[in-house]
Amino acid sequence: MSTGVPVITAWSAVSPFGAGKEAFADGVRSGRQTSAPLGDEWAVPDPGACLVPDYDPQELVGGKVGRSTDRATVFALATVGRLAGTGPGDRTGLVLGTTAGSLRSTMTITRDSFLSRRPHQVDTKVLPAAVMNYAAGQCAIRYGLTGPNTTLAGGPGAGLFALAYAHRLLGAGRADRVLAGAVEEYSAERAWANHHNGGGVLGEGGVFFAVESDVDGLAEVLAVHSRVVLDDEPEALRATASALLARAEVTPEQIWAAVPATGSGAERAVTAAMFGEHKLGRVPGTGALGDTGAAGAAFAVASALCAPGPAGRLVLVLSGDPAGSVAGILLRVEGSS
Repeated sequence: MSTGVPVITAWSAVSPFGAGKEAFADGVRSGRQTSAPLGDEWAVPDPGACLVPDYDPQELVGGKVGRSTDRATVFALATVGRLAGTGPGDRTGLVLGTTAGSLRSTMTITRDSFLSRRPHQVDTKVLPAAVMNYAAGQCAIRYGLTGPNTTLAGGPGAGLFALAYAHRLLGAGRADRVLAGAVEEYSAERAWANHHNGGGVLGEGGVFFAVESDVDGLAEVLAVHSRVVLDDEPEALRATASALLARAEVTPEQIWAAVPATGSGAERAVTAAMFGEHKLGRVPGTGALGDTGAAGAAFAVASALCAPGPAGRLVLVLSGDPAGSVAGILLRVEGSS
């Protein structure tokens, strides 16, 4: 691999397919459906959702977890924990992509402040988790990561924003290794918000990538690009894909696979028009996971790492969000993990 290019050297995931990258790889390759009816404990409008199976915080994290710890933080601890022990912590940074942290924790605090006799009389156990960077901070504390610690809010493309930020940290010499990824939780609060916005089946989980420079690994990150959607999402997607090609100095014909990260109509139309319909099926889609929110594009990158194909293949992942932004990443994948 060429020097000076950020390289994904390892990754891990917790998803509706199960815990660990092996469970994700097996699930995404088989296309196994994960949506299942919800139990009586969920007071939600959804008949079903794609949840992490057999959810047990202590089992996922591999140790004691506080009773008030939200699901998003558990997913972050579980995925980061599988990577943190493979390198030194003092020069390891962490970048977490999210939509808005734990929506459940935030809305719980907000509701309590209105319903309590006085606004400050809220459940203090929930208060820390209502801060957006709680999950990233807990990961750094638990695993001794003393490098830069950052949380980015970005919707479906948050995982790509995290990888771009990791690139900048490495380039600036702020870290020797960065764990970058995204998480999303399922909750009654998110389910009701999704219901009122006319969304589809929800999913949850998290995925993190270990990123380093000047090493051999699983995939080179050739380019990452994002832009704001003003009024035309397809045009923003086309411009983002074109920018990725220009930065990496490659042509559309050289792209081995194009991946619509969330599988939306706009993503599929743009990638098919630019790269050919036949390139859209070379990387398994992640639709069986449901709408995984901030983790959507990160799961698409993980799927690209799982897909069999020739060494050195170029894979472009494109993520759209009509609510505000689009993002894309161009990878040179060396193998299948």
